[in-house]
Amino acid sequence: MSYQKIESIAEFNSLLKQSESGTVVIFKHSSTCDLSANAKDEMLKVNLPVFELVVQTARPLSNHIESHFGIRHESPQVILIHQGKPFFNASHRAVTAKNIQEAAYSAIAP
Repeated sequence: MSYQKIESIAEFNSLLKQSESGTVVIFKHSSTCDLSANAKDEMLKVNLPVFELVVQTARPLSNHIESHFGIRHESPQVILIHQGKPFFNASHRAVTAKNIQEAAYSAIAP
């Protein structure tokens, strides 16, 4: 697993390219929310590349992602992407390692 912060549209475009060869996760959250803190603990258990976006410091990027995918922003939120396209998103208490791993497995299962 890799875990890194993203703050720019260039970094977002890079993760889209990375998704061409495998599933990646965008994790959007607030640095001041207890629910987001719990979700961050869950993200550390995910066995996929996770790209963390803190909405207080990267609001323009958060807005760009919302517009790019047409997925309304919520926090905390995860978006799973494969081949440049989102195939799963969840927010609030549904942001769990189990939900993410199951969604990723379902996407590649025959």
